[in-house]
Amino acid sequence: MQEDPFITPSESNGSGLADALGAALCPAGSPVISAEMLRNPKALSVLRDAGVTQVSLGGGENGWMTTRYATASAVLVKTGLRGEHPMAGSMRTAAQEEVCDEEQLFFLPTDEHTRLRRMISRQLTHRRVAGLAERIQREADQLLDSIPHSEPVDLIQSFCRPFPVAVLCELLDIPAPERRYIRNYVYGWVAEYGEASLVTKSAGIELADYLKTLIAARGEAPGDDLITAMLRTGESDSLDEDVLSAIRLLLVAGHRPVTRLLTEGIEILLERREEWERIKQDPERLSQVIEELLRYVTPTTLSSRYASEDTVVEDVPLGPGTGIHCALAGVNRDPEKFEHPNTFDPNRTANHHLAFGLGHKHCLGAALARAEIDIALSTLATRFPHAVLTEKLSDESGRRQLPVVLAPDLPTCPVRH
Repeated sequence: MQEDPFITPSESNGSGLADALGAALCPAGSPVISAEMLRNPKALSVLRDAGVTQVSLGGGENGWMTTRYATASAVLVKTGLRGEHPMAGSMRTAAQEEVCDEEQLFFLPTDEHTRLRRMISRQLTHRRVAGLAERIQREADQLLDSIPHSEPVDLIQSFCRPFPVAVLCELLDIPAPERRYIRNYVYGWVAEYGEASLVTKSAGIELADYLKTLIAARGEAPGDDLITAMLRTGESDSLDEDVLSAIRLLLVAGHRPVTRLLTEGIEILLERREEWERIKQDPERLSQVIEELLRYVTPTTLSSRYASEDTVVEDVPLGPGTGIHCALAGVNRDPEKFEHPNTFDPNRTANHHLAFGLGHKHCLGAALARAEIDIALSTLATRFPHAVLTEKLSDESGRRQLPVVLAPDLPTCPVRH
């Protein structure tokens, strides 16, 4: 029987795809894609086989999705997909009580988003990141010095979360006594990835009030930091407001991916002892290891685009405002692009992953993230070459752990198998 050409893809395939994914159907008939599915290789393989398909993100936003590398590479740079999220709202018009709304940071009007990106990108240069290396190293050493070395610790809580926050504070030159504002805000967003946001309005408002005071102070007494640099080169009539928005964007976007990559990366490398030991023996190999970790872990799950005009992707017509979401963890494991994609292979060459996205929304902090991971892993492997994963620690919170003994007494340490 010939398929009815007027049946939409969601009507004809949505139910079958939902069954294959074990997903619910949204009222429009599309499968509801959860955050867990976006990290599940089997679910991503099912979505890849479906091609460009209609989905509902968590039941809250309908659109299209691809997990294919070739399609995502085209989507992320396509001119007709430079539109705004239908619910885009300006940071400037937000009421103060809405200052802790994370979604606002990522779905700004195009002109505002472009202006903030330009403000950050012109100053968050490779040269600035290189100049920060000694301070990043100092923060890594100080954190590791404060951790018990011969007993089990949760490395997420003691290192993987606080380290990128400390680096961001160094980038912004936040004095140590005042970093609590940053920690309270950022830890609220990333209490443990996978959990709902725990940030309170008071934490968001306290941060905004603190940053406004700090920005004003840097305007009067410039320093050698990113805030001062952005103030010097700002282009808008409301410069202080733009700098405040840019800092908030950096704090949220610059912490979560590094925390995830450190957590997953340390666990992967400790499970493969030969790789952990080779980092110390062959430091030049570390950059290749990091690129494979970026591909294999893919710390940011989605990169979305919205049609600014009528356009077509893989024979699918998209009207203005329609979203198409590239599931990056699936894209980076596309067998058409990567040989043995579900295998962690540090010897992989020509590793052109899309972990940092592509095109006009390519990750602004890519150089900083690479520097952080490089220093963190090299420091850990050099200082603690015998570190081992151990049994889960007692914790009633249910949060994910990375239990590690950094300098074990090998005959007595309970190694995880």
